Amino acid sequence: MPAMPKPEQVAPEVTAAQKRQEERLEAQEESQARQMAARRRARQRGGGRMLMASIRGGTAEDETTLG
Repeated sequence: MPAMPKPEQVAPEVTAAQKRQEERLEAQEESQARQMAARRRARQRGGGRMLMASIRGGTAEDETTLG
C-alpha cells in the first residue's frame, strides 16, 4: 500500500482549494446553525403576537367611522 504523500509533495493549488472548501463548509454550517436558532426562537415566541392582536386594535375592518 502506498504511503500518504507529505504536504510538501502535494501541489499548493490542491491544498489551497481544500482550505477554501473547508472554509466554505464551516461558513455554511454556521449559517445553518443560525437559521435553526432563529426558527427555535420564532417557535418559542411566535404565539405572543396573536394573543396581543385584540389589545393592539386588530385590523382595519374592526374600525368604525363616526359621522
